[in-house]
Amino acid sequence: MKLLIVDDEPVSREVLQKIVSAPGTHQVTAVEDAKSAWALLDDPSRYFDVAFIDLAMPEVDGYQLLHRIRQNPLLASTEVVICTGSKDRASLAKAIQLGARHYLVKPVTKEVVLAKLSQIRPSEAAPAAPAAAGA
Repeated sequence: MKLLIVDDEPVSREVLQKIVSAPGTHQVTAVEDAKSAWALLDDPSRYFDVAFIDLAMPEVDGYQLLHRIRQNPLLASTEVVICTGSKDRASLAKAIQLGARHYLVKPVTKEVVLAKLSQIRPSEAAPAAPAAAGA
């Protein structure tokens, strides 16, 4: 699967990237903010099956990024996993209302992250890869 990690905390981003980057398993891209993530997600030549999104980020937060993802029909099959330190019910409710189906509370463990990924089947997450231009 193609995974996108969006987290402004370098340690959190690195830990999650290390967990999901076992050789031969997933293609992982990690960015430090929602603006960078949106530039990747909005690029029609790129596709991500799953986006791990932190909620508390400067300038554009994870809720705003989630909202933009869910408003774009071309990203309808991208699964979003909220990965945040926030444990309160209001944060969870807001994320669900905006279209998140998966929620992890930091600090994450390898077992929890891999279990969550195993719940997301690639066939559910991704349509057929887009044809290359001129193909």
